[in-house]
Amino acid sequence: MSADLLQLDVDTLFEQHGVSEIDAVQKKIQTVVENKREELRTMVGERYRDLLKAADTIAAMQASAGTLIEQVHCVQGNCRSLNEQQLLGFRTMPTPATEVLHQQRTASKQLSNYYSTMVQTKLLSSLPELIWTHIDREQFYAATELFTFSRHISTGLQLDAKNALMQQLPVALKQWEILRPFHLTIKQAVLSVLEREELSAEMAVDCMLSLLLLDKCSLLQVLQTFLQLRATAYVNCLQSPSSSAEKAVDKPRRVKERILASVQILSGTIELFDTCLMTNGLLFTRLTDCMSPTSPPSISRMDSGERQLAHLLPDIICGYRPQFQAPQLTQQMLHDALRQWLAKIDGLAAKQLQQIIALIGSMQTIQDITLEANESGKRHYKALEEQFEIAPEQLDFYRLHYMPLINARVREIIKNSWAAAMQQTYEQVVSLVQSSREPAPLQIWREQSDDLPLSLAAALGDQPKRLANRTKGYDVATIELCAQFNAQLGAIVHELNATLEDQTSRIEDKIALTNFLRETAHKQLTEYLTKLKSLGLKERQALLQALRNTLALIELCPNLQLCFSQPSNWRQWVGNQTSVGAQCWQRLCSLIEQETLQLWLLIVDDVLGAHSCAEQLPAVLTHDVVLRDFALWHTQILEQRDEEHDQNVQSTIRIPSQPRLSLQTYLHQLIEALNIAVPQTLPPKVLQAFNQKLLTQILCHYEQLAASECTKSSQNIALQLYFDLKFLERVFGVNSEDRAMYEQFHTLQRNLRDCIDPFDFELFAEHIRTHVSRSTARLHSEFGVLTPPPMIVPQGDAATAAAGGSALSHEADPNVLCLSSSGSTSLWFPLLPIVMPQAATTTTSADCKNLALDSDKATTATTTTTTPTRKSQTRKADANKSKSSAATFFGMSQDWFR
Repeated sequence: MSADLLQLDVDTLFEQHGVSEIDAVQKKIQTVVENKREELRTMVGERYRDLLKAADTIAAMQASAGTLIEQVHCVQGNCRSLNEQQLLGFRTMPTPATEVLHQQRTASKQLSNYYSTMVQTKLLSSLPELIWTHIDREQFYAATELFTFSRHISTGLQLDAKNALMQQLPVALKQWEILRPFHLTIKQAVLSVLEREELSAEMAVDCMLSLLLLDKCSLLQVLQTFLQLRATAYVNCLQSPSSSAEKAVDKPRRVKERILASVQILSGTIELFDTCLMTNGLLFTRLTDCMSPTSPPSISRMDSGERQLAHLLPDIICGYRPQFQAPQLTQQMLHDALRQWLAKIDGLAAKQLQQIIALIGSMQTIQDITLEANESGKRHYKALEEQFEIAPEQLDFYRLHYMPLINARVREIIKNSWAAAMQQTYEQVVSLVQSSREPAPLQIWREQSDDLPLSLAAALGDQPKRLANRTKGYDVATIELCAQFNAQLGAIVHELNATLEDQTSRIEDKIALTNFLRETAHKQLTEYLTKLKSLGLKERQALLQALRNTLALIELCPNLQLCFSQPSNWRQWVGNQTSVGAQCWQRLCSLIEQETLQLWLLIVDDVLGAHSCAEQLPAVLTHDVVLRDFALWHTQILEQRDEEHDQNVQSTIRIPSQPRLSLQTYLHQLIEALNIAVPQTLPPKVLQAFNQKLLTQILCHYEQLAASECTKSSQNIALQLYFDLKFLERVFGVNSEDRAMYEQFHTLQRNLRDCIDPFDFELFAEHIRTHVSRSTARLHSEFGVLTPPPMIVPQGDAATAAAGGSALSHEADPNVLCLSSSGSTSLWFPLLPIVMPQAATTTTSADCKNLALDSDKATTATTTTTTPTRKSQTRKADANKSKSSAATFFGMSQDWFR
């Protein structure tokens, strides 16, 4: 309501309201004003009443203080009177003899008082230097005792301040002003000593006794101060870059020294607690000695000159001894104080230790810290553990606070080292990929003098095989890249080896470290592959450089495999985990092979895209194409017996002898393009993928030709196309394992066979198989870049093999060293076959001669089929003879050729 009245506009009020309404508003305003005045009077009255009350209280206090001051003056006067009269009675009616005796006594008393005052003044003047001497010698209890002694002397002199002698000796009163600051000086020195890293039991007890005497505090307060200062010493040790002894020269303090010193502080504090504060501890023994009535008085600590004047001092000064309160420190107090300190250390370690351990840069430093910490030995506090029910693990500070953080730091070092090595390798790979150019195709095959090892030791050593590396396309930059990466991984393995050698570490921790190394290596390599794929490489040379460098990391970096499969010397520390490491290594190799296969497929697609089958092979088989593309056919003369006329009848048939020239030309061009793009031999998986894509394109082309009218209307065209398909199926090794491709081939062959007269096909079939075998044997070496190794001839094709030439069979694992292998599974180069004759195979000398002639001639040949036989025993004898001659020549046993 008052707010509304304050916001009224007078002009608006008079314009919009009448006189009666304005009178009502005026009355309201007056009412509010009167209420505010009443509130103001009430508030002022209350505050004035409080002021009056406070003034009365102050006046009463002043009167009370004045009365107290008068009483104190009266007490001083009475004390002075007692001091003068020596508590002796006096007579109201003294005799002359009594007065003389009294005067003599008064004179003797004054003289004694004079000497006593002078000796006390002398003691006060000597005490500062003596106290400083004890402080410098770190004898703090003695310094404190002398300080309390000086305070006792000064108090007695101050009571005689109105004495005539004391008024003539103002130095006695001023000397206390010099001694007063020693209270703070001694206390600061004691607290500083208790914060030291190295503190002996005697020094700790001396400092605690000094605090007890200096501050007149309880033993519990001294204990809490001691534990708090030890915690402060622990924090200062972790945070201080230099030790107290080295601060003068500003010499930096190593992290290892700070960590070991902090461990020593914690262990030393528990040892001091056990030695000094437990039952019958050193502190209580010293307290008992100090409180004993036979303990020497404080004046005994003065110099010999002052001690000789002790008879001039009053007994209250001469026999002064420090007074202590009875020690009241129960077992529960000790237990609670220790528990609180341990909890405080837990919090400080959680905040401070991680920062200091994060400064450790190598695992060798961690190993040194662990060795030195274990050499100091684990202390056992059996009485303390049993009395306070504390587990031994709670007092093993190194294993409780330091070992978890150190193990975490070891993992972080491994991770950071691996990440740095992998990042540097990735950057170098990217640099090599970006700087890759079209190299000379045969540059990597040039032989050099240092390609082959000069001795067997060099061949079996760890030196890189230069010739093998060159056959796989590893240039100098790639080898140097792998050598640098291998050296970085070797440093990680070496440092971890030093960590695992620690005999005091648990086997579980060692196994966890090796597993972490394996997981880190797998994760880093996976991230490397992910970043490599994210580059989106498209050019051939860039793709080749990327996949070569990736495969080289596996083959040329033996330390990489050690990160997965543990070295032999680790097994004595962490147990045999070879199978686990081998499985992880196999998975990694498989992963890298899969990723590199994707890069290979990009190169394959690029080569096939640049040399498409649809562009190179004729799409329509016209007469001109047939004359230009179909090779000369083989003329076969057949002899049959005519029973009616009893004579031999000869008939001539013409059969395709080789694939179409355009197909051969296309395959040759494809091989040349592939050699230019990839000078090295393709890995088997890549070759298989390349052949799959190539055969898919060729079959698509032949399906179009088979569906054309010219093929359906011409038996010869269909027969040539059928021959091409059989040739492709044989030379590319298509079998029933590749079900889809196998069915596609045979479906297309059946379609072409439908275009051929069944009687003629039955007549041509055997000869077509023979010519396909001959063409395969003749052209297999020319298409060797694309075709797989020769397959063992099945038993069902024994007749075909006999017609085409002697079959070759080779062992699954002959004793021939392969040049290289990618990863752990695939071979880059097929092994050379060891030729062995098949006992069941028979062939004719005429067929062998015909096969040799057919392989050398490019013109049409005419042969006659005959079927003479030859004994297998003769072939076995010739084979044994050849083996014997070879073994004799090379100086080897015949078993080597088996």
